[in-house]
Amino acid sequence: MNRSRVPLISLNQAGKQIVLIAYMTGILWLRRNPISLVFSAISPFSLLFVLFIVSNGQYLQFAVSGSLVMALVGYGLALGQDISFYKTEYKIQDVFVASPVLSLTYMTGLALSQILFGLPALMVLTILTAYLGTSLTYLPILILTIFLVWGAMSAMGFFLSSHMLHMRNATQIISFVNVILAVLPPVFYSIERLPSELQFVAYAVPTTHASLMLQHIMGMPTPVGWSIWLGLTIQIIYLVGFVLLAKTKALWRDM
Repeated sequence: MNRSRVPLISLNQAGKQIVLIAYMTGILWLRRNPISLVFSAISPFSLLFVLFIVSNGQYLQFAVSGSLVMALVGYGLALGQDISFYKTEYKIQDVFVASPVLSLTYMTGLALSQILFGLPALMVLTILTAYLGTSLTYLPILILTIFLVWGAMSAMGFFLSSHMLHMRNATQIISFVNVILAVLPPVFYSIERLPSELQFVAYAVPTTHASLMLQHIMGMPTPVGWSIWLGLTIQIIYLVGFVLLAKTKALWRDM
């Protein structure tokens, strides 16, 4: 066999494995429980509804951008809960460990299944963001932002779940991290409302930049000194960092 074809064959095999894992853990479940799509959409739309009602539509852009970021964080981190459940309750991960499936392939397949659960909600929020946007030229930036947040949060969820021995710990820690990343930072409100000292801390959080990018797309004013390229750079750094962390530090095989 030509050695130049080996990476291509391996990539093709990994792609098939990802689709199969996503089908087993996502599509098959949704075929039996389609109501899960409704439950998955409740959390981001609930805060959007509250902010819209309380502000009489004045903070609609903040509500939409914050809800989209919150949904992506939630669906990404939920991967950690699923992996903990499959690992501790069903022992499914042991099957994949014993098979020729890489840890990142397993993670990507489950991450894809998670995004299937939230697909209707994400589509509505994405369409709202694009509709409120100032130009369709920002659509690639919008899609890239969605991918970066989802990828980084999925890798974080995989890393965290690999170090949890009990499902209860996974639920508690994932919920805590969700609040830290999607509620406390300036995701649903302007970063300028924070004191200057806390603004410096907020800029170190990837979801802050994701929200600022969505606000920029919708024509809202952003802080002086911040640019959309800075936001993309920070999010790419976090994505690469979390993926490397998941690949090198996650506990794939039980010792």
